[in-house]
Amino acid sequence: MLDDGDLDAATSAGIVTQQQADALRQFAANRQAQSAVERVDDERFRFLSGFNDVFFAVGIVLFGLGLSFFAVLIPFGNVIAAVITWALSELVVRRLRLVLPGILLACVFSYFAVAAFSHDWPWLIARLGLPSTLVPRFGSPYSPDVYFYPPVLRANAFVVSCAATLFYARFKLPFALLLIAAGLVVFAQAGVWYYSTLGMSFTSIVLLVSGLAVFGAAMAYDLSDRDRVTRRADCAFWLHLLAAPLIVHSLIQLLVPSVIFGQLATSMTIGAALIVVGVIAALTIVALLIDRRALFVSALSYLGIVIGYTITSARGNWQGSESFVIFSTLLILGALVLSLGVTWQPLRRVFIRLFPTSLTNRLPRVAPA
Repeated sequence: MLDDGDLDAATSAGIVTQQQADALRQFAANRQAQSAVERVDDERFRFLSGFNDVFFAVGIVLFGLGLSFFAVLIPFGNVIAAVITWALSELVVRRLRLVLPGILLACVFSYFAVAAFSHDWPWLIARLGLPSTLVPRFGSPYSPDVYFYPPVLRANAFVVSCAATLFYARFKLPFALLLIAAGLVVFAQAGVWYYSTLGMSFTSIVLLVSGLAVFGAAMAYDLSDRDRVTRRADCAFWLHLLAAPLIVHSLIQLLVPSVIFGQLATSMTIGAALIVVGVIAALTIVALLIDRRALFVSALSYLGIVIGYTITSARGNWQGSESFVIFSTLLILGALVLSLGVTWQPLRRVFIRLFPTSLTNRLPRVAPA
């Protein structure tokens, strides 16, 4: 398949004129857009190009685990490991353009960046005899709880965002945007956790604002590529994947504050169940409009608990009801997911008609009936 580089080379060699090369580019773009219309019912994203991706991914996991062991044995070992990971990314991501291995390398690089910040930097300060005030007071690095201490979490989250930003700037890997956004969300959330007296409602508000911010960034990519034929569609996919659970969880916590997720099944009431169903219905409509399924998928756990509550209320305390409720919930939930999957585009056609064309003309196209 010819790409822009091939056409530029052909133009330089005099095989085709610049006008012909531009016409070929336009022809290819039109065919790509038409192909997108024909497969508009698929929310595709590039993840695997073949089993070679899996083969490389296995090698990266094994190599990364081994590298993490030796990185702590030598001075600046994590920095060296990060450099090695970057060099490997130059081959695997930039040259071979493998997506799944690239995702793993982005995570590995971010891990070594955090490890270098947490361990190599304090070691360097101590070795050079510089003031200890240059070392963040994180506590003992050997205590597992220290990494969940809000100031530590904020610092590490910020480092992850910085490392992922460098990775994205160099390799343009869409998944790196998820790491950037996730790091910033944790950075903001950890700041709220540090001031625990602010209450659960304020925490949920910050989480909702963070989710909406990530959702807005995802929609910016989506609106710039309506036919989802460029890398921007993949960028939007990963951001939607992060934004959806943030929005769903924070909305439920704000609208039903008496319901805690860990005790949702026992604290559920009829009123709370109706609110949860209403939130899920509204988010499903949004998911249909933007043609992204992440919002609905993120709400499945809440929907399943509401279904389980409804079945329990209808059955009463019968013997052996626990197994019945669990598997009945799974059956109903699975049937709902399958039904929505089959009727996704017909439902999109219904709801798209309810909104002004000034909005719907910017959203993904609806599959013809």
